[in-house]
Amino acid sequence: MLTTFLSRSDVSRNLNALHLLKELREALAKYPLHGDEARLPDFPAWAVVTRTGPHAVLQLHDAATGGLLAVMDAVHLSTLRASLVSALAADVLARSDAKHVAVLGSGAAASSALKALRLVRSLEHVWVNEEDEAQNFARARALATQLSMDVHDVASVEEAIAAADLVLLTGGVSLGELKVPAGTHVSIVQASAFNFAPLSPPELQHARAFSDGVFPWKQGATLGDVLRATAPGRVDADDVTLFAGVSPPQLDLIAAFHVFEGARHDEGLTRLDLES
Repeated sequence: MLTTFLSRSDVSRNLNALHLLKELREALAKYPLHGDEARLPDFPAWAVVTRTGPHAVLQLHDAATGGLLAVMDAVHLSTLRASLVSALAADVLARSDAKHVAVLGSGAAASSALKALRLVRSLEHVWVNEEDEAQNFARARALATQLSMDVHDVASVEEAIAAADLVLLTGGVSLGELKVPAGTHVSIVQASAFNFAPLSPPELQHARAFSDGVFPWKQGATLGDVLRATAPGRVDADDVTLFAGVSPPQLDLIAAFHVFEGARHDEGLTRLDLES
């Protein structure tokens, strides 16, 4: 059999964000996501991720034969998938009129999270904040151009969240002791970036907590529970809802298989028979 090899750019090219968003929504509603193995019942593939420092590679195997279907960059895949799950959480948990966004953090994760959010919500204003002022200014200008919308760089986290009703936390940026305005939805895109809860204890206790797996800092419901209507999401317009993306490996399996399927007719990819 032929094994398909996909670089970071190959993963991007063969990922259809809207279609994958739908697949992730269906998976979260259908499957209980727990455990450390990237396997799902009755799914056509399983996966193994190998990590070395900041690098990671995902191997996708045929569920029936064990054959190696694909090898792909796992870091970018996981970033894109986490952004889509965060957007899905915002769509399910945020107020229906929420359209002002604070993006806290730097790099690809922050930009990806905002772009994913645009798939589920019509946004009006965006405030971005990261520690490096020059980078913050440059990223705000780049996002404003790419997305054709109002994106402003601001000097502090407090200024960023002051008028926001949607807050995206990426790259380890914390809200510290700041009070979260009533009615705000906060998405922690990748909870593994935080060694401790990025909200103060009173704010964490006050917030209604949700996750795509097991919420790391208090008892919370899963996004799947809300999608299945077995647990309430937002109950009141003044609720502060908090989503923590813990990235169950099964979600990266779904994203990897999506990319593999999308790449079937990509003639620019390398394919090798590793058994010959």
